Amino acid sequence: MAHHPSFHLLLFVLILPLLPAPASAAETVLGVSAAHQCYEYATQHTASPRRAVETCTRAIEGESLSSRDLAATYSNRGILQAQRGRYAQAVQDYDRALAINPILVHAMINRANAYTRLKQFKEALNDYDLAAFYSEGRNDLVFYNRALLFLQMGRVENARNDLLRALETQPDSLRYREALAALK
Repeated sequence: MAHHPSFHLLLFVLILPLLPAPASAAETVLGVSAAHQCYEYATQHTASPRRAVETCTRAIEGESLSSRDLAATYSNRGILQAQRGRYAQAVQDYDRALAINPILVHAMINRANAYTRLKQFKEALNDYDLAAFYSEGRNDLVFYNRALLFLQMGRVENARNDLLRALETQPDSLRYREALAALK
């Protein structure tokens, strides 16, 4: 089993009233295993959510995974939990992933998304800030999702600034341009 995860972006739709959907990312686990199948479920939305979560659990409990793959599998199971609307369970999985790999930026972003759904805005903002720090300000998802949080908090100018930062990183993003235009 290869242990060289790379980040593959997954657009993870959390429905926020009148706002564009936050985005998140799954963590790659390579090889033929339940952990890899968990990754596939988190990126492709092809399985029943319950079956997908069970596959991830089977990988976590029954496979000998490197710490990198174990953290990725917890993070991917968190995505699947959030897709099921089980945000508290998703946070627990992201907590486990980050306990293993404290600088797993996409797990921070995804946990912040779950905190946002739970209306725990202070915790969400903290995770977005940490993700911005650890990604050295180069991860557009951090700024886009944090902008959506700022909008929920009524902090329009902060949201505008973050959307501009997201556009600096991804200047061709129609999603970011539309979100920015909606603020005018």
